[in-house]
Amino acid sequence: MNAILATSTVRQQLENALKTGHVPDEEKRRAAQLLKRLQSPVRIVLIGRQGSGKSRLINLLTGTTIVPGTIALPPLEVSHGATTRTVYLMADGSEQSLDGLHLDRPTPQETAIVRAVSPLPVLKQLSLTEVCLEGALSDQKIMAEWAMNRADIVLWCSQTFDATERAIWSSAGGTLKDHSFLVLTKADRLQMKNVLSDRLADLKDTVSNTFYRIFPVATIQAISANPPEGPRDETVWAASGGGALMDAVLHLVSTGRRADADNAMVFLRRNAQRMPGDTHHPVTQETVVVVPHPGAKTDITSGESPDKQTLCDALEFLQQRADQMQRGLNDNSFDSRGYVLDHCLETANTLTEIIMEAETSDTGLCDIQDDTVECGDMIVLYQLENTDDAATDAVTLLLQLKKEMAIAVSA
Repeated sequence: MNAILATSTVRQQLENALKTGHVPDEEKRRAAQLLKRLQSPVRIVLIGRQGSGKSRLINLLTGTTIVPGTIALPPLEVSHGATTRTVYLMADGSEQSLDGLHLDRPTPQETAIVRAVSPLPVLKQLSLTEVCLEGALSDQKIMAEWAMNRADIVLWCSQTFDATERAIWSSAGGTLKDHSFLVLTKADRLQMKNVLSDRLADLKDTVSNTFYRIFPVATIQAISANPPEGPRDETVWAASGGGALMDAVLHLVSTGRRADADNAMVFLRRNAQRMPGDTHHPVTQETVVVVPHPGAKTDITSGESPDKQTLCDALEFLQQRADQMQRGLNDNSFDSRGYVLDHCLETANTLTEIIMEAETSDTGLCDIQDDTVECGDMIVLYQLENTDDAATDAVTLLLQLKKEMAIAVSA
């Protein structure tokens, strides 16, 4: 799996700014939040009923057998640590720890959460939590709410996504829904019953409103396509649906991590004049480093469609403008607030021209076109406001639009 390493230069500068005490009191909470985001792995939560394939999907995402899947467990967390351990978090707040993984044995009584700790490099960037929905509907809702509150991305595992599951998922926030996938696990069994195509058709409208995308995955086949030794079986990998899901999850992780770094960089730029000494220097962003997992694609291409080519052109333009703004801020001493607002408005206007050139019926691109026009209108208002917060909001708006386009390109 791809693990997007946080931009170390931005993170280090943020750490230095907090340590040296140059961050204004009113900004410390925001700085601490940004730093925590950069230091923490992206939280992926797998939700579903007993036997829905969550454990095998964890094994697929980590590239190894973490969960044997032979016994029912309380909520399971898979996280990074220097040594392999199994930690039992008890209901009274105490902990019991054993060396090695012991997920194939019954848990101690009163265990609230089981944590599997492993030195796998991928877990430095991703944490995985498995939550099983069982019991009365009220209990399932409580568990789902607990899981959603600790998730950046949700993989909802199911073969039906029935009315009960839909009711439970309906309480998720809009942002989380935009960063989550419905995974039809055991897709090979559905195919053997000749119901997979009908199931996907039935869920199409539901998914368009409640998930970013839906993926049918034959998890066992996907895992078998990536043996511990030897080359990957590309045919099985593609046919299983594992490759498509992996690429989508990785891209969402990458986009989110880059957005975190971008937001931190904007914060540092806004407060640069207040940070004397060794923290007052140009904010630079280090190239993002990618650690490949067997079977993961790291390149995002324009694809075959003209719509995607338009989006790729827009993304390239946005990156060029970001680089140009950073150079301008580094090389000049002037009203940086006015410069940022003017630069953002010019960027938004040109971006609108690029995006509106595409005559399309694609709903996704039409939405992006509307958002781009709205972005330009908002930045006009920010320019009239002419405050430091307005300049920050203008940059953030363009970053959000960039993120939306990047997600669409990978779809």
